[in-house]
Amino acid sequence: MPPINAILFDAGGTLVQGAMPWWEFYTQALQLARRPLPLRNMVVAYETAIRRLVQDRHTAGSDRPGVARGLTAYLAHEFGLSETRLQQALDEVLYDYPQARRLVCLDGAKEVLAALRARGYRLAVISNWSFDLPESLDHLGLGQYLEAVFASETLGYAKPSNAAFLLPLDRLGLAAAACAYVGDLYDVDVWGAARVGLTPILFDPLELRLHPDVRSVASLRELLDLFPEPRRTLP
Repeated sequence: MPPINAILFDAGGTLVQGAMPWWEFYTQALQLARRPLPLRNMVVAYETAIRRLVQDRHTAGSDRPGVARGLTAYLAHEFGLSETRLQQALDEVLYDYPQARRLVCLDGAKEVLAALRARGYRLAVISNWSFDLPESLDHLGLGQYLEAVFASETLGYAKPSNAAFLLPLDRLGLAAAACAYVGDLYDVDVWGAARVGLTPILFDPLELRLHPDVRSVASLRELLDLFPEPRRTLP
């Protein structure tokens, strides 16, 4: 790994998530839809849907925010369901488990951000999210460790487009070669980050190891082993 001065993060699925993790949310929905899948198969189908959506957006020349918009149609196809039936099942899960909408920090997020900042790394977030992302991270106690937060809705570009990464780098005065990017989606985070010269790290909390071509971590705390060097402490 080249010398790293800054570590950039995805938000959803990497630093924060719903009180019901996304894979549990979809597992519950598929059970209600009478289309249960083993966890690994479900994650593979989810990633395939993301990949098809990204490819279609790229073909259409659309770098604008809204990676999640229309995702249900792609997921329904991969799950072997109609879009209407999948949406009904998702709505049923939310009705039965309203806490699924509540954002929580992933295990170790505060501890790891605090430690990396104390070691002198510049930290920021680049995420496909609505304009209220900075307030959400502040509410969860994460904003204090971040130099900047870039949400796609405010930035005007969504990952994995080059601009979604390059504009934040330019505003922060950072060179891509000196930065790592940590995210949980291979086709959005890893592929997009690597394409502009960032060092990608895949967050793989389920330890499925679907992508052996990229360095991965199963816990955010593993980042402390990847970036151990004490550096100048920021004020």
